[in-house]
Amino acid sequence: MRRLTGDYLGAAQVLEQALGIYRDLGNRLGQANTLHALGDVRVATGDYPAAAQVLEQALGIYRDLGDRLGQAFALLRLGVVRRMTGDFPAAAQVLEQALGIFRNLGDRGGEAEALNERGTLHRVSGDLAQAEGCHHQALELARAIASHWTEAHALAGLGRCALAAGHIDEAADRLRQALEIFQRIGAAEAAGVSAELGALTEAQPAAPRS
Repeated sequence: MRRLTGDYLGAAQVLEQALGIYRDLGNRLGQANTLHALGDVRVATGDYPAAAQVLEQALGIYRDLGDRLGQAFALLRLGVVRRMTGDFPAAAQVLEQALGIFRNLGDRGGEAEALNERGTLHRVSGDLAQAEGCHHQALELARAIASHWTEAHALAGLGRCALAAGHIDEAADRLRQALEIFQRIGAAEAAGVSAELGALTEAQPAAPRS
């Protein structure tokens, strides 16, 4: 909950405490889940080397335990880290693995998250058509399962694609929709999307006076 509302320092402290307890107890699944959550926090704060380290640890434990869903989510987060550090081929590889596992397990929520991340990767790689396709698929899935957070991410992704294509009005509309959802659910992403929308609005030329 602290991570979702943006209290990353508080989240990290609680997770470090939990990790110590799970290690003392010898609870490997608890360790993996906590390492995974800690990786999310490190990603959110931009500490990508630390994020990669704990996510790789989590992935190793999930594989030892045969936890396919855990593996998929760890791979998904590693895809984010690889993209943010500029290693696009590695990002594409782990995201493909994650998406395949989610689909095999029938986990539509995970599939939608992976599609959104693939969309982001395609956009920053310059392939807007593929990016839009991924975000549209994610949007349909998110709405089908009523995952508002994932829906907002898909809308934001589509807005960024529209902006990259020079479609300013469409970009603003998509970002507004995403912002409204993020604000309604109290998500930390609201601040970033609000800033994007504000910058976009300021950049638009003023309407001529009559």
